[in-house]
Amino acid sequence: MTAQKRKAAKRMQTVTADRDRPYFLWLLLAVGALTAARIAVLGFSSLGLHGDEAQYWSWSRDLAWGYYTKPPLIAFVIAAAESVCGSGTACIRAPSPLLHAGTALAIYGIAVTLTGSKRAGFWSGLSFATLPAVSLSSFLISTDVPLLFLWAVALLAFVRSLKSDSLGWPLLLGLAAGAGFLAKYAMAYFILGMVLFALLTPSHRPWLLSRKALAALLAMLAVFAPNLLWNVESGWVTFTHVGQNTNLKGDLFHFGKMLEFVGSQAGVFGPVLFVALLWRLALLRRERPGESEKLLLAFCVPVLLIITVQSFLSRANANWAATAYVAATILTVAWLLRRDLAKIVAGGIALNLTAAAVLGFFFLGLPGFEPPLKSDPLRRLRGWDQTAAQLRPVLAAHPDAVWLTEDRKTMASLLYALRDLERRPLMWDYDGHPDHHYELTERYLPKPGDQVLLVAKWDNPFPILERFGTVDRLPAVEVDIGAGESRRLHLFLLRNPLPSSAS
Repeated sequence: MTAQKRKAAKRMQTVTADRDRPYFLWLLLAVGALTAARIAVLGFSSLGLHGDEAQYWSWSRDLAWGYYTKPPLIAFVIAAAESVCGSGTACIRAPSPLLHAGTALAIYGIAVTLTGSKRAGFWSGLSFATLPAVSLSSFLISTDVPLLFLWAVALLAFVRSLKSDSLGWPLLLGLAAGAGFLAKYAMAYFILGMVLFALLTPSHRPWLLSRKALAALLAMLAVFAPNLLWNVESGWVTFTHVGQNTNLKGDLFHFGKMLEFVGSQAGVFGPVLFVALLWRLALLRRERPGESEKLLLAFCVPVLLIITVQSFLSRANANWAATAYVAATILTVAWLLRRDLAKIVAGGIALNLTAAAVLGFFFLGLPGFEPPLKSDPLRRLRGWDQTAAQLRPVLAAHPDAVWLTEDRKTMASLLYALRDLERRPLMWDYDGHPDHHYELTERYLPKPGDQVLLVAKWDNPFPILERFGTVDRLPAVEVDIGAGESRRLHLFLLRNPLPSSAS
C-alpha cells in the first residue's frame, strides 16, 4: 500500500471514529468534573476578595445600568449569584467556573460547525477549559468571564447564521453581542472581526447588508441601549475612562513593554498552544487558509495586533487580548489535528492541568503553603477578615465620625469585609476630578465641624492631613499576610476642616 493510500485509509478511519464516538458527552463529563473541582476549591479557600472583585460586589449592592470604569453586567451576575447562595466569597466567584464551562461547550459547537469534526470540537473545548488564564480566572470574578462566554455564544451564532436562512441565529448573535457590550466594551473587537471576515470573503459580503445583519444589529442595540443612555446621562464617563486607559498622552514607544506583553501571552494561552499558534501564523503564506480558518483568523489576529501595538505605544495588561483566544484555540487545535499532532494538543492540556492543580492548591490558602514567588499576588487576598476585626472597635469608638478612605481597592475590600455594617466609608478626591467609581458616587465634601476617621493605605497622606486644623494619629491596623509581609492601614482622627479642603 502506497503512502498516499495509507493516509487516505487513516483519514477514513478518523471520519468513521469521529461519527461514532460520543465526543460531546466526553467533553461534558470532562468539563463538568473540572468545574466541580474548581467550585470545590472556591468552597474551601480561605482567601478573600481582590480589590477589584470587592468593587464589583459593592456595585451589586447599588445596581445601575453603568459604572465609572465598567458597564454593568458583572454587578448583575454577582447580584444573581448572591441571591442564590449568599455573600460568601465562594458564592460571589461561583459564576466564573460555570460561565467558563459554558464557553468551552460553545467552542465545541463553533469548531464542529466550522470543521465538521466532533473530534476537533472535543479537543478545542477541552483545551480552552484548561488554558492557564481560564484556570486563574475560574477562581476570581471579573468582567472577562461573562465577556468570553458571550463572545463564544455570539461567534457560534454568527457561524451558524452563515449556513442558515433562519433569523433565530442572527437574533441570538445580536442578543449575545449586546450583552457582551454590557460585560466589557472589548466586545467591539467582535464587530471588527465580523466585518473583516465578510470583506475578505466575497461569498459572504452580502451578509453585511442582509436582513440577518439588520436583525442582529437591532437586537444588539436593544440590549445595549440602557448602558448607552446611562452614559449619555452621566457625561460618557465610562467611555472616557476606557479612552484614558489607553494612556497615549505620555512617552510613546516601549519595545520592552511590548516584549513583556507578547511573552505574557504564553502564560495566558499556555506555552504549547502559543508556540503552535505562532507556528501556524508563520506558515500562512505557504499554507493558505481556507474559509473557516479565515473566519477564525479574523476573530483573533486583529485583537492580538491591536493590543500588541497598544503595549508598544503605552502599556497593555496580559488579559486585554483574552477574547482572541476563543477563535485561536479552535484555529490552533484544528490545525494540529490535521497534521496528526493530537499528542501535542494532549500534552498542552496535561501541562495546563498540572499548572491548574498547583494554582488550585495555593488558592486554598492553607497555612504554611505560599506560592514561591518574590511577589505573591495572592497576598492581596489574605487577611481582610482580620483587618476588619481590628478596625471594628475603632469605628465603634468614633460613631459620629465620617469614615474616610483614600484608596479605591482598600475602600472596596473594607466595604466587603465589613458588609454587615450599615455605615459606609466615603472617598477623598485628590484633584476634584473623578478617577474611579467611588470618587464619582461616594466623594467626601468637608463640612464645618466634621470629625473624620481617616483609614489610609499611605503612611503620610499629606494632601489630606494639611487640610485639617487638628490631626491625631491613631495606632495603625496591621495584619500578617504571609512570607514576612504585612498589610498596614494608617488611622488618623481629623477635625476642623480648613476652607481650602473643599475642592
